[in-house]
Amino acid sequence: MNANESPGGRPQREAELARLAERRAWADGLGGPDKVARQHARGRMTARERANALVDEGTFVELGALAHAEDPERAERSPGDGIITGYGRIDGRMVAIEANDATVLGGSNGMEAALRKGDRVRDFAEEKGYPLIYLAEGGGGRVGDMMGWVMAKTGGMRSIRGHSSDPRRRVPMAVAILGQSYGSAALNTGIADFAVMTRTSSFSISSPALVEAATGGQVTEEELGGPDVHSRVTGLVDRVCDSEIEALAAIRDFVGLVPLSAAKPLPIQEPDDPVDRRSEDLRLIVPEKSNRAFDMKRVVRAIVDGGRMVEFQEGYGRSLVTALARVGGVPVGLVGNNSMFKAGSIDVPAAQKMARFLSMCDTFGIPLVFLHDVPGVLIGKEPEHSGIIRHMMQVMTVLGNCRVPRIAVIVRKSYGLAFAAMSGSWGPNTFTFAWPSARIGFMAPEAGVRIAFGHELADPGADPGALAARHAGLIDQWDQSGAPWMAAGMAYIDDVIDPAETREKVFRALEIALGRSQ
Repeated sequence: MNANESPGGRPQREAELARLAERRAWADGLGGPDKVARQHARGRMTARERANALVDEGTFVELGALAHAEDPERAERSPGDGIITGYGRIDGRMVAIEANDATVLGGSNGMEAALRKGDRVRDFAEEKGYPLIYLAEGGGGRVGDMMGWVMAKTGGMRSIRGHSSDPRRRVPMAVAILGQSYGSAALNTGIADFAVMTRTSSFSISSPALVEAATGGQVTEEELGGPDVHSRVTGLVDRVCDSEIEALAAIRDFVGLVPLSAAKPLPIQEPDDPVDRRSEDLRLIVPEKSNRAFDMKRVVRAIVDGGRMVEFQEGYGRSLVTALARVGGVPVGLVGNNSMFKAGSIDVPAAQKMARFLSMCDTFGIPLVFLHDVPGVLIGKEPEHSGIIRHMMQVMTVLGNCRVPRIAVIVRKSYGLAFAAMSGSWGPNTFTFAWPSARIGFMAPEAGVRIAFGHELADPGADPGALAARHAGLIDQWDQSGAPWMAAGMAYIDDVIDPAETREKVFRALEIALGRSQ
């Protein structure tokens, strides 16, 4: 026996280690074999499986696995207190993870251990500069733990307080909704920089059962917060995915394009696509007639590295494309008008989408590239009643405060306030380029001629043929006055470029803007 070891010490140590093994096995079992089997039968992974599938193989480090509910009657039925927390690496870079465990008390969160676990991982992520990823499937706060005075504790919950007020501590946040999620599990989408959900999932502040209990109305999960609702109506979800693996891959792609925090540098990589690659297709993608639609996503893919991009709010505000991608290995935020929807005009959803995206890119120091093809701000009773004025001025405010490099490429038309909102050449752009097909002005020539010459062109005593010729001539005159040559001649546009060389021009502009001297 070791001189420093007390009699009976070894059996006690062995008992302690046996107890540790027992508790670890208890934590590893999550909600028990039956509930794990039920989760798998639904085609869903467990929270721990999701965390491991998200990060680089073998890198997930879980903390707080031995936590449990404060209530003694629930303690042994609540491994982890319903939430998995820890850290891992995505492409070698550290991230912080929270994941609801749907096998433990319906994925509900306790007000003691679970709350502390979640708050600690968020605080540490902000302190060290780690992107935060939330994997949601659960019932939100545990009702039995939150009734009465205990609700007073919620004021300090990080999921309610949102992001740090210190902009230097701001970290990217991504959320994946992977099952039915309510309460705090759903609230995180409201502060996420990027959010995805699977087609079989849903999320809302309250469950259908609570809606019925409180209001007497009946509603399904899909009606309350299904994929169509959140991708097309609320815009809270950036992408709807067919599987959990696809959703986790989307999160990885997003994380790879953003810095670890607002205080850390861009994740610039060596390009895997020649920066001087010409895109001859760009000469053909855009129709010559300005009223013919085309998909701006094709232009984006022709410009960015390998045609790869992570699109934001795909199903919302569809007249605008917002995406992260790389150009020559440099992460950029792309904003482009899509004439496939509402002719590319900016409506309220598109304005909301733009303001959110511009703010995120500016927060994380991501340069912006604007691709213009916009007939203007959507006008009429519906947009006016929906507050288009307020939303457009929110865009202008965010844009006016952006500190990141801004590169504008006027692809085709760009008129009125929308020209300014798309970072037209009036603003402090780093560079403004135009294709030969570009047209700028206060409004489209056709509308301008109707307003300015409407009485003349409606003269009942004039020769119809002469009026038609006069009408066509005025439109052509104003169309040509909006061509890029005079703006370039007055140095409001830095260069008129061949569409095929857009990729290289954008990359060279990025090099200069970012001060890359080597």
